[in-house]
Amino acid sequence: MEQAAALRDEEGVTADTARTRYLRSSFQARGITRNFLATVSPPPSSDAVETVLLVVSELVTNALRHGRGVRDFRLGAGHDSVTVEVADSSPVLPRDRSPQDFAEAEGGGFGWPIVCRLARDLTIRLHPDTGKIIRANIPL
Repeated sequence: MEQAAALRDEEGVTADTARTRYLRSSFQARGITRNFLATVSPPPSSDAVETVLLVVSELVTNALRHGRGVRDFRLGAGHDSVTVEVADSSPVLPRDRSPQDFAEAEGGGFGWPIVCRLARDLTIRLHPDTGKIIRANIPL
């Protein structure tokens, strides 16, 4: 189910990684993330751990609610950051909301702005036939 390995990113930096394609809940994603962060050296601060867990929760919840499920989930640790990748099956991009949208929202709409605020780098790769991959880089 879960794999750990050393992979190279686009810049050639080796990072410890975790990956799974069998993700059914944000609770499960947080557990995988906690276990992964426990292996990172030096250990991240408790604030950094909570930030990563919040981003994971929001991205996975959005994929489950709006993206027809999680196709792939990856974590990577670099020198001073953690990268979270969540792939889903929907080509629909997350949308920014105005303050009025929040007033009219019925119990939702806050996750994407939270992710945008907490991530240092945020990219979305759209694959019209298979969905999208959202990659968030979170400073430690």
